[in-house]
Amino acid sequence: MSHRNKRGIAFLVVAAGLLLAGAAAFAQDQPAPKWEVFAGYSWADSNAKLKGVPLRNYPVGLGVAGTYDFNKWLGLTLDYGGHFNSSTSGTRIPSTLNTFMVGPKLTFRGEHFSPFIEALVGASRLAPDHFHQDTRLGAIGGAGIDMNLTRHWALRVIQADYMYANHRFVSGGSAQTGFSHTILHGVRLQGGIVYLGGGEEEAAVSASCSVDPSEVWAGEPVKATVTPQNFNPKHKLNVDWTTNGGKVGGTGQSVTIDTTGAAEGQSYNVGAHLTDPHDKKAVASCQTSFSTKKRLPPTITCNANPSSVVQGGSITIHSDASSPQGGPVTVAVTSGCGASGQGTDVAVDTSSIQPGSCNVTCTATDDHQLTASSPASFSVQEKPAPPQPPPTLVLRSVYFATAQPTAKNPNAGLVKSQQQTLTGVASEFQKYLAVKPDAKLELEAHADPRGSEEYNQALTERRAARVKSFLVAQGVPGDSVDTRALGKQEQLSADNVKQSMEDDPSLTAGEKRRLQTNMRTIVLAANRRVDMKVEAPGVPSQLSERKYPFSAADALSLIGGREKPKVAPRPRTGTRKGTARKGTTKGGTRRKKK
Repeated sequence: MSHRNKRGIAFLVVAAGLLLAGAAAFAQDQPAPKWEVFAGYSWADSNAKLKGVPLRNYPVGLGVAGTYDFNKWLGLTLDYGGHFNSSTSGTRIPSTLNTFMVGPKLTFRGEHFSPFIEALVGASRLAPDHFHQDTRLGAIGGAGIDMNLTRHWALRVIQADYMYANHRFVSGGSAQTGFSHTILHGVRLQGGIVYLGGGEEEAAVSASCSVDPSEVWAGEPVKATVTPQNFNPKHKLNVDWTTNGGKVGGTGQSVTIDTTGAAEGQSYNVGAHLTDPHDKKAVASCQTSFSTKKRLPPTITCNANPSSVVQGGSITIHSDASSPQGGPVTVAVTSGCGASGQGTDVAVDTSSIQPGSCNVTCTATDDHQLTASSPASFSVQEKPAPPQPPPTLVLRSVYFATAQPTAKNPNAGLVKSQQQTLTGVASEFQKYLAVKPDAKLELEAHADPRGSEEYNQALTERRAARVKSFLVAQGVPGDSVDTRALGKQEQLSADNVKQSMEDDPSLTAGEKRRLQTNMRTIVLAANRRVDMKVEAPGVPSQLSERKYPFSAADALSLIGGREKPKVAPRPRTGTRKGTARKGTTKGGTRRKKK
């Protein structure tokens, strides 16, 4: 190769490098195709010698390449180059050169130009005249630049590659004549047409407008925003705003609209027009609207709680008031009967209000002096006379003899003294019911601990029923008496009974001592009882006094003995026959004192 050719190739390589650098510097993102097909002219110079004689360059050549793009930068290229030189003039050796290579390709896709670099390996087939052809492993590396014509077509302005292969030839057509080596380190220049296929179609540009809020009071600001779609994100867009509802403040994709002077209750339009200064075809417009509110009067409802009270009671006038605009609201209550006040809850003292109906008016006023009213009413009842307190009851527990009443005679068992006690209770309880008709007399029947659970339960049921039937016979309503049979539950202890005896003023000290000598019998008798309790709403409960009737004439029957009539003592008329005098034994023998 002449020095001129070498300089020309060097110039082309440098120019291609400058084009690549410049295009890469100003590259813009472009949608990536899925695959690319290149076809075009290819010129090559092997820059190789055989036995000191250089090979001719290749003015006739074809370049074909297909690339599969994994993304917008990286692809895999399959490259074929066919180069021919059949001229026999001159001293150079004619030959043919075919390459079939594969390797990665890196593309920097721009709006107008797409520079790329590639590195390929594969087969290098060199066939000089008078030598056998030789195919070896070769490599091609270089760069190029495509000029984008349309979405699917591009013009490969130049592609400059460096080719390398190490060939070995048999000279003279026979191995016996010897071998010749040559290293191919040449240059390949290509240009042609590129078809870009597949990939996503470029979407049309558009824009959407929005306002926040969409409804305002006249004079309040409105924020308007435009959102572009499918514009080049690296380009700064020009936005022109228009509105018939105020004044636009600011520039860009978000502005503020001053609605001062806009009429109430009207709708107004807002529009935006977008243009890309780098792309005349990228134009889009959008419109939206906002409205102004019309001020409405407040709303109010009110009621009296409670709606009726006795004179002197308290009533609350409650109001629910609000403004449709959300502003503050004040409430005033007026009437002709003396009920008045400020606020949503007005307390009314009816002490000075005459009995009868009272009408009130609740009025709501907003911050623009718009008003609304709502009526309410309540009634005041004359204050009744204070209720008569119920009389004081004197309740005393009643006691039964052992095993009384029996199942055969359930109406027995109440001795005379206990009947007298129940007669007094019945009379007083009837007077109590006249004042407290909802009162209840509760009877709780007990038994001493002797006997089984079942026996004592049935026994106390009979005792409670017997006391109730006696009271009903005395005129007490049956539905005012409740009964409970507790069996041998809730037993009084010896200490409880002893304390009751100590507190009994009807017993002398001597009687208390004599009773304590038979304490077990007394405790059993104290547990054979029916207690009484009166319950009435608003009145404290009253319990019967558990005071055993030791002083009753029939107390011995309750304890377990029998009552016997007293016998008058005989008058003394002298010493009876057979009766020993004091201090002597029968027969006249005097007893000795101990």
